Amino acid sequence: MKKIGIFLGFQPGSNLTTEGIGRLLAFILKESKKDSITIFCPKWLRYSVEKLFEDNKISLDRFEIVSTQNVPFGVKVKNYLKERRTPKVQFSKISHLVNKLKRKFIDFVRNIISNFFSTTSVWLLLIKTILLVVSSVVLSPILVLSGIIWFIFSFLSFIGRRIRKTTPVNRIAKKLKQSIDIIKGSVYQLVIDNELNRVVGIINRRKDIRVCFIPSMIWPQIVNLNCKKVLAAPDIVFYDFPTQFIGVGEVHDRIRKSIAVADHLICYSEQVKNDHLVNKCGVDPSKVTVIKHANIDMYEHIKVSKSLQRYYSEKQNAKQIINRYVTSTLSTGHVLYNVDIENLDYVIYSSQFRPHKNIPNLIKSIRILNIDLQTNIKLIVTGDFRFDRELVDFCRDNHLDNDIFIISNMSSELLAAFNCFAKVAVNPTLFEGGFPFTFSEAYSVGTPSVMSSIPAVIEEIEDVQLQRKMLFDPYDPYSIATKIEWAFQNSEELFFCQSSLYQKFSKRNWEQVASEYNKVFNKLM
Repeated sequence: MKKIGIFLGFQPGSNLTTEGIGRLLAFILKESKKDSITIFCPKWLRYSVEKLFEDNKISLDRFEIVSTQNVPFGVKVKNYLKERRTPKVQFSKISHLVNKLKRKFIDFVRNIISNFFSTTSVWLLLIKTILLVVSSVVLSPILVLSGIIWFIFSFLSFIGRRIRKTTPVNRIAKKLKQSIDIIKGSVYQLVIDNELNRVVGIINRRKDIRVCFIPSMIWPQIVNLNCKKVLAAPDIVFYDFPTQFIGVGEVHDRIRKSIAVADHLICYSEQVKNDHLVNKCGVDPSKVTVIKHANIDMYEHIKVSKSLQRYYSEKQNAKQIINRYVTSTLSTGHVLYNVDIENLDYVIYSSQFRPHKNIPNLIKSIRILNIDLQTNIKLIVTGDFRFDRELVDFCRDNHLDNDIFIISNMSSELLAAFNCFAKVAVNPTLFEGGFPFTFSEAYSVGTPSVMSSIPAVIEEIEDVQLQRKMLFDPYDPYSIATKIEWAFQNSEELFFCQSSLYQKFSKRNWEQVASEYNKVFNKLM
């Protein structure tokens, strides 16, 4: 029996449930009429594949999953070292506590001073003066001691930094460490590549696999596959933003090797086909098929059975999903722990944290909204930027700690629930290979969207008036901020206006998308 293989080579630690490629693969597999599909992956990815199936309600018995037998020793060592060295995100809680105490102290001092100068009675003013003097005398030793400790600590830190900067030994050690890190990185990548070659070997030994679908372009090991190769080419984003990505040369080399051996390619928009694949990579247009996405209906994750609809609404179910997550995951001191989600004005951005996803400009827009425009709008993001020191410092310096919440690794159920209560979904991305998933994710549970004015979006929105209502300049934080503010004030109007766009996408379903993929596979079998 002829079968289709799917080659997955994602890095250890990848969570396919939150990866766009992983979710797209799940939508296609769920609606595919073909059961003769086998998924091949390294051992480290098997659990993630199973979780992806579980999250999308796909039976594990429906498709065969074949993996290598063991996780390489090098990967185990890397994971162990990563767990030891990675901060347990406690720094954010500590900094949050320190900032909270600092604000409390400043507010306390400000209140004392304002209270003192607001006194109208001379006698009361005299009593307050005496109390302040006595308090100062009692507390002065503690304040002086605290000041001395702070000065000594700051002085020693300053000396330490100067020594580290000026000591030749330190400079040599730093360069040595950089060299070791480069060697470690290249050795680790070789370990990954060797394991992916083992996966290729497993596929080649399966004589029933006639066509293999590869959903990413960064696995050049597919050059050794004996069967026909169908390569997904979502985009080559660094063609448009070459300075924002580290190691572009090596990644580009991998992509070109994969494209060179592909028997056919699938992408999601005419722009990517023409600009990236045909014009820049020289691919024959006849070897590229554009298969556009269907709507992502998140309603199924919050709907309730007919027997319960008289007593229990979708909104109540969504609220319970969120409350369950909050009480089981967040600390009691977290802002979301003690808030009624129905009364929280927030926007949501579901995305990975990557350079072109434009999270920095979105954060700047929240600062503009809440400080310059005097609103009180919160932001929930799924992209974890806590290890971007510059962004963390920006949030702290602009007092955004209680305005921006990172909730990464959301399940589909939780994402549907948070989308349900968001006033607006926002997508400030600088580039997408197809129309963003975030629109239908939000609209399907009753939430309108605003998003970037980029080619993949404009290609699908023919109504100029709708473009003006829902699109902004992603390079301008003020444009993002004012569009979000307008959407908050006119959410019902925006939701109504976007109905035709949602209905347009609803004409396609994932069964049709899966059928179009299968047509490509069948031509090569």
